[in-house]
Amino acid sequence: MKIFKIILQVIIFVLLLVLAINNMQTVEFNFFSVYILKLPLIITLAIFAIGGLLIGLLYGFVNNLSLKSQISKLKKQIDKTEEKSSKVDQII
Repeated sequence: MKIFKIILQVIIFVLLLVLAINNMQTVEFNFFSVYILKLPLIITLAIFAIGGLLIGLLYGFVNNLSLKSQISKLKKQIDKTEEKSSKVDQII
């Protein structure tokens, strides 16, 4: 299984290398017509891919924090409900 993982990683690396070599033409990227950046296409694609990845990770992190907060509130609510039910059981 380990050898399969290594072979898969090598194949993906070679495919990305071929993609990079085939996309070396220069493209212009205009920042609101104020600044023009000239970079190879593969670098521009990589920048936007990494930017999208970072935005997705940030969104996931914020969503995870929100869910953890909600879980904490629900656990407290469960504890209060269990305390009330145990008091009722003691009375009965």
